[in-house]
Amino acid sequence: MAVLDLIAAIAAAALAVTVLFLAHGRHGDDRGGPRAELVRYFGAAALAALACAFLNVLEETGGGTFAAAVGNATNVLAPGLAWAGVRRLNARPSIGALSAGAGAILMLAVTYVVSLDEAMLVKTAAIAAFSALTAIEARRRPVDAIRGTVLLAAAMGVFAAFNIGRLIVAGTAGVNSALWEKLASAEITSVVSALAIMIVTAAAVQMGRQLDDDPAPGTRAHDRGALRRDAASLLHAHARVDVFVVRLPELDLIRAAHSSDRAEQMLTSLVDAARAALPGVATGMPARDTVFLLLPAGTDAAHVERSVSEVFAAAMPAIGYDDTPDLAFEHHRVDDVDGVSLLMESRRLRPRQGLAR
Repeated sequence: MAVLDLIAAIAAAALAVTVLFLAHGRHGDDRGGPRAELVRYFGAAALAALACAFLNVLEETGGGTFAAAVGNATNVLAPGLAWAGVRRLNARPSIGALSAGAGAILMLAVTYVVSLDEAMLVKTAAIAAFSALTAIEARRRPVDAIRGTVLLAAAMGVFAAFNIGRLIVAGTAGVNSALWEKLASAEITSVVSALAIMIVTAAAVQMGRQLDDDPAPGTRAHDRGALRRDAASLLHAHARVDVFVVRLPELDLIRAAHSSDRAEQMLTSLVDAARAALPGVATGMPARDTVFLLLPAGTDAAHVERSVSEVFAAAMPAIGYDDTPDLAFEHHRVDDVDGVSLLMESRRLRPRQGLAR
């Protein structure tokens, strides 16, 4: 049994999972928007590659057709999810994940109805196709403007070419030939796969850093970052900070009865009202129905609620709204930025209004 090549593939996949997990899970940093999508898809692809490497070991040690079938399926799933992830970043129709899943299920079934050598060739063709699609998608707009996509496209393009080469060797010389053993054997493929995993991981991390560090103004991710920076500034001057979490409980009803634009207009009016009522307040919209107000500790909570509510109510006629939605206030006192981050995260991940809590 060839061990070193399989160990290399396992190590590369495990490293990819670890790096992407650490990049995703750094405490206190925002994880919304495109960056979260990148980590989700490429992290799942790395897990699929890791599962494939372990199943290859199991197959070598007598795991039989089951290990081969699941290994083939996860092997196809890995580049399929990478393609789906890049499509997601390009805001293209969400057929990528469905196609990747369908390809993996089909590969699982094929392995049971043909010989293992034939299944290996089908798997190789599927990997080549998904890898080539990933390389092409990475050079499409708008994602091609992100650093790291050139490296991703190059790695997946070379990996696609390698797998096409395996098919050519199999078709001309056969899978039992000396040429196959020299150029396209399973051992060589494991090493090439390990290198591809490492390069793709490096490209994904480089892409993710930019998506994380530069959220678009006006997005929830941008507001969460701004609120953390504002909290740090306030804490530099004050020992503690009062955080007022202001919700519009009726916002889902407003969305349903009117439109998402109207709901966003309500939140924007609430932010404007807070700034008008409380000079010097740090405010933003970190979640879908929530506005945060940051003030030095010791601020009169009743005054904050009354002032913001009055200015907000006065703004309703100006935006053409006949009624004034109720505001729900929560008051928290924190002594570090992590406390603000945890509050924002709890609002971002909460159940929607009307669902069981």
